[in-house]
Amino acid sequence: MAGSSRLEKLRFRLLVVDALRAAKARYSYRELSEATGVDATLLARYVGGSMVPSYEHAVEIWRGLRRLLDPAREVLAALRRYGGLLDLTSVVTDPLMLRLIALEFLERFRGENITRILVPETSGIPLAAAMALHFNARLVIARRRKENPLEEYIEGHIVESPRVSRIFYVPRSSIGRRDNVLIVDDVVQTGYTLSVMEKIVEAAGARLAGVAAVVVIGEEWRRRLKARRVEALLSISGRPLIE
Repeated sequence: MAGSSRLEKLRFRLLVVDALRAAKARYSYRELSEATGVDATLLARYVGGSMVPSYEHAVEIWRGLRRLLDPAREVLAALRRYGGLLDLTSVVTDPLMLRLIALEFLERFRGENITRILVPETSGIPLAAAMALHFNARLVIARRRKENPLEEYIEGHIVESPRVSRIFYVPRSSIGRRDNVLIVDDVVQTGYTLSVMEKIVEAAGARLAGVAAVVVIGEEWRRRLKARRVEALLSISGRPLIE
């Protein structure tokens, strides 16, 4: 367990350096130093690859970057910009934003040994892909149709009303009994889609580690999800769920 923890911390340190390099294309060392509280000379060495920050320094840098370019703040700004319409395009298409969000959830789910990232075929795929890279986990996309007629699939059904139903398909070989699965989506509102993702995990015999989302809306989703752990950056009421 101790070795696993050291490996996770090393991965976090390297991923923070990757995010720092991406941020350097947007900000000066002076701005980054002011945001993180880390000396500009040290930041330059980290970006240049001559040094790797300690875990403590990496946490400081990550928190500073998060304050400088906060995904939750960007979501709120988009809500105001579009008159209340929830549009996460500016978040899920920004490589630096995706890195910061993935790092956030990497820290929240540290120790869970995530092996699979499961995402419905929606706009949450870019975030799920970034998280799969950060967790070093396999990305599994639940699609609306079978892509390979020779493959055996797990099917998940949504019945939202007598006239509205949908089916999601996941290759049975993509999730096994030894897997720890994290379900990812950009927005959680009704909980219909994610409840089906939970059923897919259950049908595969895998362990559900939790749900990670950028935004949760209201409380309706709580009636449908069994997951004991749902982590989000922001509630639609505007109350930030990160410090």
